[in-house]
Amino acid sequence: MVDVKSYTRMGKTKQLAEQTFESSSSRTPQYLAFHRTFKREFTNMMQPYCDEILVHKPNHFDVSGFFKLKSGAIWYFSVGDMRWDKSLLYRTAKDFKDYTGGSNNQVDLDRISDLPSLVRAEVVN
Repeated sequence: MVDVKSYTRMGKTKQLAEQTFESSSSRTPQYLAFHRTFKREFTNMMQPYCDEILVHKPNHFDVSGFFKLKSGAIWYFSVGDMRWDKSLLYRTAKDFKDYTGGSNNQVDLDRISDLPSLVRAEVVN
């Protein structure tokens, strides 16, 4: 079951992700606002389920990082180039440096609030 509060926690991120992102050779204020909001809302959403959350510093139109569930399972996540990718990739990892990890899974950003339930279900299986 999805935590109803998670839907409101990721609301601004979902709203910002719906924008058409300006293409540029450098990070734009629009992307930086998305990254800042994503980091805050993602951390708040995952906090009840995690011992550790790492969202990498802003890159070039993408967001990535790791989180460690209270069960000890570590997951890598990545939102690709925001100019055309509106989904979050997630997979198991051995540690916070494992960028190859397990099988890829994806969730659309408009359903990102489902992520806590999805990863906890994967750990059980």
